[in-house]
Amino acid sequence: MLNKYNIILFKNKKKRKIIKSYATEKKALEKFKVLIDENKRVIFDKKVENAEDVTYELGLLTNQTKIQKTLFLTDDLGRNNVVNLENPDFVFLDIKPFRIEETLFDWQTQTKITIDDLLKKYCSNSELKNIFTLHNKLCVQIDLDVFIFSLKNSNESDRLLDILQDYFRDNSRGDAIFVRDVSNAQRKWVYNVLEEKGFDKKRLYRLKTTFSKR
Repeated sequence: MLNKYNIILFKNKKKRKIIKSYATEKKALEKFKVLIDENKRVIFDKKVENAEDVTYELGLLTNQTKIQKTLFLTDDLGRNNVVNLENPDFVFLDIKPFRIEETLFDWQTQTKITIDDLLKKYCSNSELKNIFTLHNKLCVQIDLDVFIFSLKNSNESDRLLDILQDYFRDNSRGDAIFVRDVSNAQRKWVYNVLEEKGFDKKRLYRLKTTFSKR
């Protein structure tokens, strides 16, 4: 049951889940601000789910007033859209874009990891790394070894490469070379290295992991 003040996660403008409920506006506002500030740390957020583009917002709602503030959210085209809620018993006190952290599939451990996990486990030392995309995959090459990670499609692997490049630049790190499209000779060598590690050839040649809308 909804309380007087509720922090709610919205996915594509529809209520996804209640994050927290409060009896007082002060506590609700404090928590809402903390969540928004902490969310700024997410640098690789979810953009695709079940082959569909997704956006998330965090809303602070109440049933203690009937007066709806005029609130706007800016879409990807820069347009300001008025925020409305279908439930007439609640109004928005505030709403902000919210980032849900995206994961990538680590072929080495056969588990999903975050970008923080990737940086800590595979990019923490000062050895020179070659970081490049291979269709929907991101590869980290150190000397003659290659670590491979899968994303949902090629656009997502390109996006992650850009984010990593910005991260290394912003943190004054010069221990990586970033390449979007490797040469045919390099691609053949990478496939050979990965096959020798026991990875399935058919999986390596896949172009995406999200196939259709559900």
